[in-house]
Amino acid sequence: MFRYGHHASHPAFGILLVVLLGALLVVGVVALVRIWRTPPGRSRPFRTVTLPGAVNDPALAELRIRYARGDVTWDEYSQRASNLGYPLPQGTGPAGSSHEGQAPPPAA
Repeated sequence: MFRYGHHASHPAFGILLVVLLGALLVVGVVALVRIWRTPPGRSRPFRTVTLPGAVNDPALAELRIRYARGDVTWDEYSQRASNLGYPLPQGTGPAGSSHEGQAPPPAA
């Protein structure tokens, strides 16, 4: 009835071990294929990407939100953005219009 010796353990543990190793092998192969198929210029998963020219500054982000809501005018926005060290291109204004006759915001 009871067996002792080499085959004393229950076979469910062996089956579970084979299933887990198979799952690990499948996950590893899928990860390698995804890494190899990702083009060199494309961002990798789980990497934060900052667009070219974008500033990762919470104060500037808050200023942009306030400008989008209409809490500040373009002149206030451009002045505060330049104070934060973000130089605006000359001749830019709301919707791309230029402010002729006005001095551009001072560079930081």
